[in-house]
Amino acid sequence: MSREIPVLRLTPQAAGSLKQQYDKVSKELRELTRYYKEFDRQLKARIGSNAVRQLHKETDNALLLTDLVKEAA
Repeated sequence: MSREIPVLRLTPQAAGSLKQQYDKVSKELRELTRYYKEFDRQLKARIGSNAVRQLHKETDNALLLTDLVKEAA
């Protein structure tokens, strides 16, 4: 029952454009990750690890609840 996955063929220009977009987004993601790690480190230093852990847990729960509300609507 398995079907072959069709091969996506791109022109060299489209492939180059897609590669540039990928590189840009990857760079932005690395920068955001670096910022997040440093922000988290400084936050732990100021308010403590337990408070940061609780904030992360509450944020995760709030995001899950938001997703559930969107899905139910």
